[in-house]
Amino acid sequence: MFGISKKINSVIIVDIGSKLKLLKVELKRKARINALKVIELPEENRDELILSSLRGFIKENHIRHKNVILKPCLSELLIKRIQLPSMPESELPEAVKWQIKEDINFDLSKAIIDFSIVKRTTGDDGSKTLDVMCAVAQEEEIRSQVLLLKKLGLNCLSVGLLPFGYASLFKEYQRNVEGKCMGALHLEDDVCYIAVYKNNKLEFCRDLPLSINTLKESLKDMLVSEKGKIELSDNESQEVLFEAGIPFEGDSTYKNKLSSVQILSMLRPILERLIVEIKRSISYYNSQFQGDEVDRILVVGKASKIPNLDRYLSKELSLDVEKVPILDQLKNSNVEDFDALLESYADLGLAFNYRESINLLPYEFRSESIERFERLSLRWIVFIAVLLLSVSYFFSWVGVESYQKRLNNAKLHLEVLNEVKQKKSTVDTLINFLTQMRTSEPPVAALLNNLSNITTEELFLDRFLLKRESKSGEMSGTVKSSKENPDVILTNLIRDMESSSYFTDANISSLKKSTQENVEILSFT
Repeated sequence: MFGISKKINSVIIVDIGSKLKLLKVELKRKARINALKVIELPEENRDELILSSLRGFIKENHIRHKNVILKPCLSELLIKRIQLPSMPESELPEAVKWQIKEDINFDLSKAIIDFSIVKRTTGDDGSKTLDVMCAVAQEEEIRSQVLLLKKLGLNCLSVGLLPFGYASLFKEYQRNVEGKCMGALHLEDDVCYIAVYKNNKLEFCRDLPLSINTLKESLKDMLVSEKGKIELSDNESQEVLFEAGIPFEGDSTYKNKLSSVQILSMLRPILERLIVEIKRSISYYNSQFQGDEVDRILVVGKASKIPNLDRYLSKELSLDVEKVPILDQLKNSNVEDFDALLESYADLGLAFNYRESINLLPYEFRSESIERFERLSLRWIVFIAVLLLSVSYFFSWVGVESYQKRLNNAKLHLEVLNEVKQKKSTVDTLINFLTQMRTSEPPVAALLNNLSNITTEELFLDRFLLKRESKSGEMSGTVKSSKENPDVILTNLIRDMESSSYFTDANISSLKKSTQENVEILSFT
């Protein structure tokens, strides 16, 4: 049984969050973003806006395929590293469920779980353990978003998560030194987490109780200065954070309203908390999983747009902190909006290696893909079978004339062979007659020669008679011996005759014993 499926060379990545990010990604050779669109998502009529935006994106970019990778919006998500005793992989799903059941706030029977093995360890006592990275979410949340895509007839290939997508992205663009640990600080409007990667695999992930919105809110606190009370609006706090950034080694002002010292004083409590959480996370990783020292941290996500954030963190953490340098390698993408690319490049990682990465797509949709693949395979099998039959018929039809000529030649050959057969039969009859005549005469000379070889000096033959018709014979004689038992000598003679190729069914018909001058004489026939 085999199947044939069309290679997927292009996908649409749908990232549903505080914003809707749509990417058209080409997977030939190196991944390339051919189109990108970022849309604000209000709380009202989200589904309708997602559908209309996605429909317009497909139409605008002339997308003919239906392949989608979804990064869902989730209210509950657990990404955790757990340790389990070594066991068959078929038993791992149940073991993972039992291990994480205390960590989730919803019914485990309504959860969707996927996992990957990070490391296999053998202890000093010979015990073996597995380190497993697992991801857990509510199945109904994912299912509703997949069904939303299906309203447009799209085929969801995978439901991916950004922490695992970063692993694939770093593997493709950011070659990590073998055995070295690298951290990634992902900071967005409403989410923040730190992840640790080793050998291009996600080894640890922890949510941090901070976000860009938290930083913006801290800038909106009322500040009393020589110019009076200062309170920034939403737009002003956005501008301060993404234009002025984190004040670092130098004085500056924002629209003659705030100095760098004032900006830093408002941001410092949040930044200090961020520093503490990062240190705590790295310390926990090192102690709990005997991890190697994290040698650097990449600032990823929307936070990479905040000026001087990397320099500030590097100084406070005493680590190399840098903004992700992947963007330099994405210049071949057909995207002119650099800000949109800066917010969305992480989604590109979801397209790499999506078949082997963590996938939270519910089983009912995976089975649909399998059935669709089987139907496609069956069509190909039928097509190939028809093609083979057609080719076979064609060659058979072409060969009919050739076979007809061969048949005519065979008839001529058969007539010649019949005459030869008759001649051969006559010759064989003559040969058989001569053979029978030759074999009817017993080989007297050979018999006598063989008999002389097997008789001893104690044995004397008086008579030897051969019957040609019955191919039998008789002989009689005496055995005289003073050293050895005559019975033994006679028995050896019968045995040697049976062993030769000239005698069969040798037996003694009569025996007569006598004694002469203390010598035992045995007469036989």
